[in-house]
Amino acid sequence: MSETKLFEIFVNSLNFDVSEYLVEELTELQKKIVDDATFILKENIVGDVPPKSFGGSVKKNEEKFKELMEQAEQELKKDKYKDIKKNLKDYLKKLSELIIKTCVIIIPVKELPWTDVVFRSIPRITFDDKVHLLDNAIAYYGEINCFIGRTTIFGKMKDPSSEPLFAPFMGNLDLGGYKLDESQDKPKSQVFSYVDAIINSLDSAITKNQLAKYNEGYQRHGDPICDFLMKDDELLNSMEKITTALESERSKSEIAVSSIAVPLPSDKRSLIITTEEGQGESRFGNCFEALLKFSAACCQVPSPSQEAPPQVGSATGQTGGPIRTSGGQELKTWTAEDLANEAQKRLAAQPNIPSWSEEEIIKFAESRGSGIPEGMEVWKEDELLDLAEKRRSGGLNIPEWQPDHDMTECSNCGYSLRPGWAKCPVCDTPVGEKSSEEVKEEPEEPEESIDENQNEDYNEDENQDKNEDESQEPESKEDDPDIK
Repeated sequence: MSETKLFEIFVNSLNFDVSEYLVEELTELQKKIVDDATFILKENIVGDVPPKSFGGSVKKNEEKFKELMEQAEQELKKDKYKDIKKNLKDYLKKLSELIIKTCVIIIPVKELPWTDVVFRSIPRITFDDKVHLLDNAIAYYGEINCFIGRTTIFGKMKDPSSEPLFAPFMGNLDLGGYKLDESQDKPKSQVFSYVDAIINSLDSAITKNQLAKYNEGYQRHGDPICDFLMKDDELLNSMEKITTALESERSKSEIAVSSIAVPLPSDKRSLIITTEEGQGESRFGNCFEALLKFSAACCQVPSPSQEAPPQVGSATGQTGGPIRTSGGQELKTWTAEDLANEAQKRLAAQPNIPSWSEEEIIKFAESRGSGIPEGMEVWKEDELLDLAEKRRSGGLNIPEWQPDHDMTECSNCGYSLRPGWAKCPVCDTPVGEKSSEEVKEEPEEPEESIDENQNEDYNEDENQDKNEDESQEPESKEDDPDIK
């Protein structure tokens, strides 16, 4: 597990809440911060109602802080923290400084969009190889008597080609498990832990992804509220002056969300928050100017046609009224009863299809698996073994070729000879001639003698020749003309 993740796990295990250490008595440092925060409002502060100021003090809840330190020491003994134990001890040392640098002031104002405007410092302890205490961030926020209908955020992206923009937030904010107590009588803007959870949610990956999705997926337009705000050039100029976590280099992310407008349906109001992370004295003026312009623009946003969404951070989803896309298109919705009725209608309209029980399906599967489809070739075990043996030996099961009955073979090379051929076309051996091997193997025979039968035939032939000669002679010498 990464050291950053371990650091986050350790911090969450302590359940530290700085609001538990706020007192009305301010230190000199806290008074200086409050004076800078109220200086730009001195012409609009209601004179007969003094601002309420609160500053952090460890002494206010010393026993609780001591218990916190003891809990932290026990947590540090766990094996998983051994690699960052030194950094975690540095974090615990800086907790008291974080408490001291936290202050809040509730300022009653006149001729402005809010009844009260609230200022607070936002000191943070960060971890990046080392532990750092950043005490320059501040926030102004207040409730306006206008209901914007949808949570809207403003932020910047590191990409220089992407200009700052407003974007709608779909769903519930990531409040880190915080649950708002609706039974509280005071305004939501004065519930420190609730506002603290919203400010922390601006750094959430969920919130940043909403801004990136609207910038890329919707090409920065389509939501009626955001489209209206993006047309206000004065508002955009004021919002762009804000120093975000990108410019202050507090965050390594590519996106920073600095402002948010949260609808409060139960009060029919909206909570507007702007944050600033600059270093100079101008950060107070820039942050308040952005809050003033943002609040005034939200009061001019056309009223939403849909009913109010649920309270941010609540567990329930959207109820009642039509649902609209970011482009304003209304989507049809159904209740549970409507869906049940539709299901019954569809079942009734289904054709009469035969059905099987689970036992019937099992039997049917077994009967199919036990039979062999018709026409499928089947091998016996012995045949399969023979075939496997032939394949292992590399032999081919090719049947021996038998020549035609009317064909003879060459006596020399064995080539098949067709009738009428005088010699073999392969070795040119004359048809009927013995091969050289047969001639070598055949022994030499002696000269054949004339047997008795042959002598008898010879004598008969000789006698026959004599008789023929005698028959040709004249019967008497008298008849011979030569004798005469």
